[in-house]
Amino acid sequence: MQHTYSIATAPVIVWVHLFVALTSLVLGAVVLIRRKGTPTHRRLGRVWAALMYMAATTSFWIQARDHFSVIHVLSVIMLISLTYALYAIRRGRVKTHKICMQSTYAGLIGAGVFTLLPYRMLGQWVFG
Repeated sequence: MQHTYSIATAPVIVWVHLFVALTSLVLGAVVLIRRKGTPTHRRLGRVWAALMYMAATTSFWIQARDHFSVIHVLSVIMLISLTYALYAIRRGRVKTHKICMQSTYAGLIGAGVFTLLPYRMLGQWVFG
């Protein structure tokens, strides 16, 4: 069953997902641009990681045809990469942490671009 929601009829989970994803996009850029290793970097990074976990997790409740799609594979990869990045920094593996976090942010951008395709809900909202 194909679900085509207008902006006004979208389920709450769609709005939660959209909010945390957009907030992650902005905050992630701030974290990546700012100086690393500072208390502010760690605080903002923790908030960003929590938002990313929420964005990836909420995506599993958003399904176009009552089944998972390619974008859900990105969500699984995102959860693994983010978890590994946090594991790495706790072990003092800064380079691994950096690569994983940059990759996770790139994945967020990729997922965002994918959702803007004309046949996807957000693409229909944005481009009509």
